[in-house]
Amino acid sequence: MASRRELKKDIHCLTFELISECLVYQHFHPEVKEEKINNIIEEIISHRNEYIARVNRPDGKENPALVRKHYRAIIDDIKNKTIPLLDKLQD
Repeated sequence: MASRRELKKDIHCLTFELISECLVYQHFHPEVKEEKINNIIEEIISHRNEYIARVNRPDGKENPALVRKHYRAIIDDIKNKTIPLLDKLQD
């Protein structure tokens, strides 16, 4: 596993890309309500805050297997929650 620092950087980078995608979508689709885009951006930021908090507090610090499992769960949650957020733009 990479370091916590790298994971946090990846989370911030992904957040930036998702927000950028929302703003670009809003620019090219002016018929979409601004409120909808803002709600998606707020949800993205909320998820980012949750992920960073989880990265900072790993479960079972004494047991490396539990720590790996904890970080794997964070990565899986990121993957599983990113696609639906992008799909919300097109709804």
